[in-house]
Amino acid sequence: MSFVQKMAEPLIIKLQETHDTSKGKTLTWNSLLNTLHKAADGYVKRKRVEANEMYHFYKSAFSCIPIRTVVCAAIPFAIYVLFFRYYALIREWSGVAEISKPNISILPWLEEMVFQCQPHRILAKFAHPILDFIAAIPYLVHFPLPVLFGLYLLADKRRRPLIYTFVWCAGWVNLSALCIQFFFPTAPPWFADSAVFNKDDGKLISVSPNEAGFQRLDARLGVTIFHSIYSKSPVMFGAMPSLHVAWPMIILMSRPWVNKKFAAFHVCWITWAALYSNHHYGVDAMAGILLVVLVFFMEKRVWSPFRSNNRSSIPAHTVSRTPARSHSDSSLDRSMGKEPMLSA
Repeated sequence: MSFVQKMAEPLIIKLQETHDTSKGKTLTWNSLLNTLHKAADGYVKRKRVEANEMYHFYKSAFSCIPIRTVVCAAIPFAIYVLFFRYYALIREWSGVAEISKPNISILPWLEEMVFQCQPHRILAKFAHPILDFIAAIPYLVHFPLPVLFGLYLLADKRRRPLIYTFVWCAGWVNLSALCIQFFFPTAPPWFADSAVFNKDDGKLISVSPNEAGFQRLDARLGVTIFHSIYSKSPVMFGAMPSLHVAWPMIILMSRPWVNKKFAAFHVCWITWAALYSNHHYGVDAMAGILLVVLVFFMEKRVWSPFRSNNRSSIPAHTVSRTPARSHSDSSLDRSMGKEPMLSA
């Protein structure tokens, strides 16, 4: 071996080691990338399978929901919600606010004519913190009441078909009441009894808060529950008819969740609370009850998309059909000692 070869041998060995190390690193990075690629592919495939399973689950879950029936039942209530939300704006834009002013005197006159007295003033004389609390219970339950009753109907398969009639009638009751209040606004007793007007120009000087008798409960508890609720209501002059009384009456006419006695007690309870708290007159409660009876009468006797006396209007899947049997089949049954089967 020459001198040059001896001097170059360590350098050649070092270069070979460097080349082997680089090759090993390249192989390591390639295997890592392959592993990551396989893991990513596996993850994507699993997510696709999960998404497909979820799609079929929700498709099967919602396939049993009659979308058209749900939309049809909810139309009156949806119109009511939009009408209520933009009540003041619609009155201003339509010019009804200038034509139909809130009436303060007609409800006290009707109250005197029907009851020969002012029942809300008599009940107000017995104001007591315990009675304030008892009267507040049905008023606080009033707002979630339709949702709670709807969940009660949905909880049992036998009651579920009633949800459409309930929503349909409740929507028409609320919409009809709001239309009456829109064209003929009437002042509640708390406003009529406390309002002070200027004798010269007739402008309002002062009036009690919207929460009426429940301001005592807010003051005693140190909260503003009822004030925050009623101060935001767009319908200030909507005494007649009383929807506070109408909603429990809708439940009584639909299917009471406890029994009819409890549902009737609920109607009486909210009626007493409405008068005791100076939110409504007695005639307001009567008008709310009559409105519910009228809507349910129209639904049962006149027309409803969910109720009909005609057998042909019943969906096909709800009618059990028995194949017709011929005369020869009946004769064969008799020859074999069997009683002939009657077809439906």
